Amino acid sequence: MRQDSDVSYAELERAGWPQFLIDDYIGLKRELLPQSGTDADPNGIYVANLNGMYIKTDATQALWFNPTPGEDTGWVQVA
Repeated sequence: MRQDSDVSYAELERAGWPQFLIDDYIGLKRELLPQSGTDADPNGIYVANLNGMYIKTDATQALWFNPTPGEDTGWVQVA
């Protein structure tokens, strides 16, 4: 079962979360989401996050993986 939650920064503030916790939470969510775009090859364009996944989303879809967070090279197409 998926439990996606698109809670905004403002909603977390209204809920009483401290700013440092909101920043950590939003940052972690950003690091764990796959990246996507229409670039044919993410090498030199996208910096790998903790998820390490790039999904090419135009007519010729592709899936790329980079095992090294923080690197913009080393992407390998897997599908």
